[in-house]
Amino acid sequence: MSLLDLIFPPRCGGCGAYGASWCGRCAERVRSLPPGTVAGIPLITVGPLEGPLQRAIHVYKYRPRPQLATALAGCLEAAVRNSGIRIAVLTFVPLHPARQRERGFNQAERLARRLGLMLELPVLAGLRRVRPTPAQVGLGEAERRANMIGAFCWSATQRPPEGLALVDDVCTTGATLEAAAEAVGRAGGSIGAFLALARAQTLPALAVTLPGQSGCP
Repeated sequence: MSLLDLIFPPRCGGCGAYGASWCGRCAERVRSLPPGTVAGIPLITVGPLEGPLQRAIHVYKYRPRPQLATALAGCLEAAVRNSGIRIAVLTFVPLHPARQRERGFNQAERLARRLGLMLELPVLAGLRRVRPTPAQVGLGEAERRANMIGAFCWSATQRPPEGLALVDDVCTTGATLEAAAEAVGRAGGSIGAFLALARAQTLPALAVTLPGQSGCP
């Protein structure tokens, strides 16, 4: 334990208990979800957006507590390894510069970089947000999709590499992930998997069902 931890002991993002950024009790309460799909692309998540996981994500983004990225990335690492889906490179959903200045960090980027270290994968900052879209919170599915039209472009000098996975914190309707994947497609590449901490229970069951699997709980 460091001197800083003694002065400011870590608190669990899920329940607020002192001792760890993400405690074992909260981890046990997360319902695991099998991989699904969004727009035909595999979607890997830690669990549904509920309970301790939802609280931890909100604390991470809005409190904000960017140091929670390491603990949350560890949860996502386990989900990725258990999925068996092969990934070669990570990228992340970008924030508009104005939004990032306001928040102080990009939660998806920080998560992706921690996850990249754990999986020993490179992280490529290939996407750019080309317009400041209004916040998605409170919008319906159709509004979210309209909000994200043309929001991203691929700005890296090289083409999108093979085995590219896109990291975000939450998948609500899939609109943001689909818009980012379309930008990668326009650059001549494709997204091999979407990786997110949580999947909202509002996500249509048919959009997240793989052959042979049941729908969302």
